[in-house]
Amino acid sequence: MSERVALSPNDSLWLNMDSPENLMVIEGVMWFDEPLEAEEVTRALRERMVERYPVFTWRPEHANVGLDHWVEDPDFDIDRHITHHRLKGDGGREAMRKFLQARMSEPLPRDRPLWQAYVLTGRDFGAVMLRFHHAIADGTALVRVLLDLTTDTPSGDAEPEDAVAALTGSDPRNHPVEPSPSMGPAPTDRDHPGLRDRAGRRLFQLATFPVAAGVAATNSAVSLVHMLDPDNRGSFTWKLADQVAGTADAVDKLLLGTHEDVLLFGQPGLDKRADWAPTYDLNEVKRVAKARGATVNDVMMAALAGALRRYVMARGEVPRDVVTMIPVNLRAIDEPLPIHLGNKFALVAIELPLSEPTPMARLAASKARMDVIKYGPEALLTFGLSHAIGAMGSVTETLSRRMTQFFSNKAIGVTTNVPGPTEVRYFAGQEMVGILGWVPGASHQTLGACIFSYNGMIRVGFKTDANVIPDVGNLVAAFNDEMTDLFAEALLANGATESAGA
Repeated sequence: MSERVALSPNDSLWLNMDSPENLMVIEGVMWFDEPLEAEEVTRALRERMVERYPVFTWRPEHANVGLDHWVEDPDFDIDRHITHHRLKGDGGREAMRKFLQARMSEPLPRDRPLWQAYVLTGRDFGAVMLRFHHAIADGTALVRVLLDLTTDTPSGDAEPEDAVAALTGSDPRNHPVEPSPSMGPAPTDRDHPGLRDRAGRRLFQLATFPVAAGVAATNSAVSLVHMLDPDNRGSFTWKLADQVAGTADAVDKLLLGTHEDVLLFGQPGLDKRADWAPTYDLNEVKRVAKARGATVNDVMMAALAGALRRYVMARGEVPRDVVTMIPVNLRAIDEPLPIHLGNKFALVAIELPLSEPTPMARLAASKARMDVIKYGPEALLTFGLSHAIGAMGSVTETLSRRMTQFFSNKAIGVTTNVPGPTEVRYFAGQEMVGILGWVPGASHQTLGACIFSYNGMIRVGFKTDANVIPDVGNLVAAFNDEMTDLFAEALLANGATESAGA
């Protein structure tokens, strides 16, 4: 790279959102039934990741004025980014979990490219933990980087089209929500005079509340306010309000968020907890979804809601609905990734129906709420706001951080649903047995959940704050209990339907 490359406003936003309590780092792990050869791991990372995507040789350079930049690291050495560790204890799953958990509070050094690989060796066991700063890429892009790292045979490279097919060949209903311009408005009984004005005012308040609360305004902030002014007929808000008529509650949700006195909220600390649920047969999840006219994502959101309901009740709390943020991919899956990768997604908010009393009721509520998001403008709104906040951060970091905190604190955390490879993959000559990721939270968020499918199975990883949710194992057990009851209740419901139709 002969010159500096400016980060996009969205990438710059993620770069500057780190706090000691919540690092903007995406973590992932691949594990194997055999230890990995050190030389093969280094070769794979060099040839299949670093050489294909030069952003992994760039380090960040903070700008006092203007956008932050990537600059080539003149001292780049891949060996500085790969470390080898022998697992302690049982040398297996639990030892790996403890190692991963301990790394989650360690910042990535800013004097080099923002990624790190840890090669783990245990008894008849191997794993690679990868950590990437969110400024480099979003989760969907990193999954495609992972596919580039792996092959379809122990010794052969996957063809590029095979790698894409590994993603696009999965059931489209398993993909994260992707709003489509061809979709019509969601059914609503709230169309009445004045709703357009209400929507516009709410959007204006949503964007300007932090400024009104005392944050110093800048030229960029003033421009944003003008752009979103509901009285300005050419503004983004005015145009958007027509689409918002059926989904004004989505704006209320972003503005008001979750009650901050619920158990899952609290002041996060430095230490994190990590764990994951057992694997579930993806076809079984699809059968439950199909029987209820839902998607795999709807089923998993309902299961998460049920797990949280069980968890808070076990700790003596009354279950109340809480908000989690869900990333929506805005990148065409069949287009080549740019060498700088970057972030191209939006965040939408869904209220998890903890207050619903049964698994099927939680599934129905989750589907209804996800349907509203699919057909509404929320993804476009949040993407535009994150872009604007990122752009403002180059002028005043205080304003950017305050606005980010305001929106982040509406939710308990982030939940991702990433469809991974549909067939067995190999890395460094070894068959990949399992794969999972963990998502970062921002500001006061305390719970991240990552739903990841691979080779016909689906896993869920949990990352929690040790101050607020110290017993992540109990949450995992609650999730497994919920999945068991969800499958059983769906089976009974299907049986009753078939008997009635006989």
